[in-house]
Amino acid sequence: MGEMLVVNQKDNVPLIIIRPTMITSTNKDPFPGWIEGVRTMDSVICGYGLGKLACFVGNANTVLDTIPADLVVNCVITTIVVHLDQDPNKFIYHISSSLRNPFKISDLINIAYDYFVKNPWIDANGKPIVTSKRLWLTSLDAFNNYMMFRYVMPLKVSNFVNKIFFRLFQNNTYDNNCKKIRMLKGLAKLYTPYACFKGVFDDTNTENLRRVAKGYMGNGELDFDPTNIDWTNYMMNTHIPSLVKYATK
Repeated sequence: MGEMLVVNQKDNVPLIIIRPTMITSTNKDPFPGWIEGVRTMDSVICGYGLGKLACFVGNANTVLDTIPADLVVNCVITTIVVHLDQDPNKFIYHISSSLRNPFKISDLINIAYDYFVKNPWIDANGKPIVTSKRLWLTSLDAFNNYMMFRYVMPLKVSNFVNKIFFRLFQNNTYDNNCKKIRMLKGLAKLYTPYACFKGVFDDTNTENLRRVAKGYMGNGELDFDPTNIDWTNYMMNTHIPSLVKYATK
């Protein structure tokens, strides 16, 4: 709907719409693993690695359409160069990986498990956080039931006991834990449409742009080809280590 509105209102102004999917840390430039903040699937990776997340919503076969940040920047620069002297006929570019190099939720789960088994997160006391099981995927209803029996009910019992025995625990403990549970349930609800999404994005226009760019940029071609990404190597040796080192400080 937004794209149609822009097209109808643009008059004679040249229009290009560039739509990246989930953006992750850089693959190569300015250096491997550059990242700012924790977003999208990073929240799940961090929660799992910290031992705080054993269950989440999703389908193992869902494709996580993600793309490193430097590929997005390279595509934007290339689009500007190619269209400096020509108005594009096909002006919507999906910067994505789901069609040509799909990365599934099952891939993420297996890689995260392998990474944190070999490189456990170190807690505030200097001890490794043990991650012994792979993340369990389920529906939103089943996830909410899991949260109820695993966390909500024990927390309410603890709070009840606390009140009976003259508040042996500090008052804000219950409120803080409730807040964390609400946040986690909110994340699950937010991510459900993406974690169970069955579609992929057609990046044919972007693939054609890559072919055209070779004639414009020669050896100076900027890489934004998702087929060049080895997801296991990228996640194990670039993205997750950088996430642990930089984004969670």
